[in-house]
Amino acid sequence: MLHRKIVYQFFVYASAAFLLSTPLCAAMTATELVDKSNELLRGQSSHSLITMQIRTERWQRTLEIEAWNQGRTRALMRIHAPAKERGNGTLRIEKEIWNWLPAVERVIKIPPSMMQSSWMGSDFTFDDMIKADSVVKDYTHSIIDQKEEGARTVYQIEAMPKPDAPVVWGKVLLTLSEDNGTVYPLKEEDYSERGDLMRVISFSNVKMMGGRKVPTKLECVPQKKPGQKTTIIYKQFDVDVPFESGFFGLSTVQKPLQ
Repeated sequence: MLHRKIVYQFFVYASAAFLLSTPLCAAMTATELVDKSNELLRGQSSHSLITMQIRTERWQRTLEIEAWNQGRTRALMRIHAPAKERGNGTLRIEKEIWNWLPAVERVIKIPPSMMQSSWMGSDFTFDDMIKADSVVKDYTHSIIDQKEEGARTVYQIEAMPKPDAPVVWGKVLLTLSEDNGTVYPLKEEDYSERGDLMRVISFSNVKMMGGRKVPTKLECVPQKKPGQKTTIIYKQFDVDVPFESGFFGLSTVQKPLQ
């Protein structure tokens, strides 16, 4: 009887020691890290006010933009300023994308071939601004570097396009920071199919917005256009925003701004 008691106690202590030495959850895969980072500035639904500053060697301008997002399939953006572009809008429903130009009262459907084109003359593309999940769905991911920096883990993840994926980049390198389950984007490096570095997007100025800490400044610098860059600054960001049925539609994007 004593022997059984000793064996039982040993089993209990060994099990406890195993549980204490084992992580409560398995490490996230490369794709899970990318997905969590991508979701941080999107949420299941969101509303945001942003300023976009575009600078080239010859000119510069600033756009004031309001944006709405629902899941991975619906997005809407309206320009509030400058005055000559006030009311311009971009709408995405599933795989369909439209531009609304109130000055000429025209709705223009954006073909897939234009998804990698510049949005409003910036260094961000249509894909960057309203699709947003291409880097998750259209690429395979692998962790190529990992290091501990205090309480956080910094990962470098290589994203390679899937066969026949409708993407322009031949490779994307993502630098992400994971801290207590929250994954923050730090940097994105986009390469051409020939392996040339084409642009770098940096994420900074982490602040509390919408009940979560998010990077509020995104800076996109094309590597082959000296003196040029586009900066996005979040002024307001709310998540888990409810939308009425039919909010994401052409009637909304064509509605005059108040």
